[in-house]
Amino acid sequence: MLVNEMNTRKGFTVFEIVMVIVIMGIITAISLPKAFELVSNVREKAVSERLIEDLSYLRNYATSYHDTTWLVVSQIDNQYGLYVGPSALSRVLIPDPQTGESVVLDLDTEYAGVSVSSANFGGSSEVFFNWWGTPSAGGTIVLNGSRTITLVAETGMAHETP
Repeated sequence: MLVNEMNTRKGFTVFEIVMVIVIMGIITAISLPKAFELVSNVREKAVSERLIEDLSYLRNYATSYHDTTWLVVSQIDNQYGLYVGPSALSRVLIPDPQTGESVVLDLDTEYAGVSVSSANFGGSSEVFFNWWGTPSAGGTIVLNGSRTITLVAETGMAHETP
């Protein structure tokens, strides 16, 4: 009886281990693209929300300081900046309220994989708010060809359009 008990082995065979590894590989291959798609959607949503907040900030800044504010989008460089000043020739970047730095937001650096497909405000890629908070034109910004931010000309309010 003692010999029979020693011959019974407990553990996994090589075949069982290989099958588990193959199944794990298949599951990973199926789920990995979905994970990358999820990360891309989160980045797109973050840029969309940031643009809406920045447009609201520009409108509020214009009315609070009785000055003209600008959103200037560069589709080629995949970036945008927030400016203040009475004209396109005399405008300067608005310092970030949190950091105090004057920067143009580069989407390639800050939000990899998100790009500006188009920006159109009455035929221009820039829009300004007068000191009443009224935009020079309504328009849209499209991200990755799928997410659209709309600026309403009459109210100066921005929202994401489904």
